[in-house]
Amino acid sequence: MNCNKFIVIIDEWDALFREAPGNLELQKEYIRLLRGLFKSSLTDTMIEGAYMTGILPIKKYGIQSALTDFHEYTMLQPEPLERYTGFTEEEVRTLCAGSRLDFSEIQRWYDGYVLGDGVHLYSPRSVVESIRRSRLGSYWTQTETYESLKLYIDMDQDGLKEAIIQMLGGANCPIDTSTFQNDMTSIRSRDDVLTLLVHLGYLAYNADCKTVCIPNEEIRLEFARAVQRHDQGGI
Repeated sequence: MNCNKFIVIIDEWDALFREAPGNLELQKEYIRLLRGLFKSSLTDTMIEGAYMTGILPIKKYGIQSALTDFHEYTMLQPEPLERYTGFTEEEVRTLCAGSRLDFSEIQRWYDGYVLGDGVHLYSPRSVVESIRRSRLGSYWTQTETYESLKLYIDMDQDGLKEAIIQMLGGANCPIDTSTFQNDMTSIRSRDDVLTLLVHLGYLAYNADCKTVCIPNEEIRLEFARAVQRHDQGGI
């Protein structure tokens, strides 16, 4: 007997981890639901495929992923989909050709993410808003998510604040991404915070050198404001 199978699509699969970060029991129940859907003995008989989007990678417990049957593409390992995660340089040049803004200024403000195969990516929202308004500015970074990250910066895990100051000056900081548990609560070290910032788009990651940096002027201004607000004169 032929049996039609389901195609499952989950947009922002990680919304629960971002919007209810302190409810660990609810998070575990959610992961159990996903495991029941995608790792049970009946999965192959019911589900043809699944497509999930989100900011955070699939949740890990220890060093193991809670769901291992997915092909995962992240800001750390985007290949071969990197050119589809933002505007490419060629697309931005085309947009600039019909605007009053110069490409070099757009590049200074919004470039800085160099993913696999040397692909330069730009935030679509920032580029579109700057061209539409004919004014450069911070259009993408005014989010509630970043407000919550200021708490992590103020914790100063393992000299985190000093690392941010160095990156504000143009430095690249080494990072170990392997300890990150893919949520916003299991933060135990400076590397965990920096890895979270990579996934959220606030830092650029160099996979060859295993370093992070502040990618562009838009992000640099937001980091400068965050440090100023929370430093209370120390730095």
